[in-house]
Amino acid sequence: MSFSFVGTHVFTPDDTQVIVGSVSLEPGDDTIWVRITQNQVTGPWPWSYGILGWRSAFGYELGTTKAFAEPQGAVQRLGVGLSPLERAGVLTFEPRSFNLAWIKKGNPWSLTFEAQTGIQVTQGGGGVTFGVTSASGDIPFTLNSLGLANLKL
Repeated sequence: MSFSFVGTHVFTPDDTQVIVGSVSLEPGDDTIWVRITQNQVTGPWPWSYGILGWRSAFGYELGTTKAFAEPQGAVQRLGVGLSPLERAGVLTFEPRSFNLAWIKKGNPWSLTFEAQTGIQVTQGGGGVTFGVTSASGDIPFTLNSLGLANLKL
């Protein structure tokens, strides 16, 4: 599957949270990948970031993230490891006030948003199993997804 166009927006000093467009997930999907492309080259003003989110009738079920834009495009992931209750929602972007100050000085910020939905893949429960050798012999343990060792005595 490839990225689908969601919308383009030129941010003004009056923009706080902007609804970029609609994005719907397929049954079972738990993640949205969003490619944000800045439509002008980076100049002497230091564009910063915005808060990217996907909002359904139940709120921000896939969370929000700090999102940066690049002229070449930058991909951000929205997902918390669970499928949302609602599959239809809108992509939102909230430019930080730092950016709005540059926009007020006459530097527009135009961004294009594309999205792709799918399932975030995890590796067999997120653990890796291997043995440790001590003076008393092998001590098997599992390294869990948090990086902690669970000993198997």
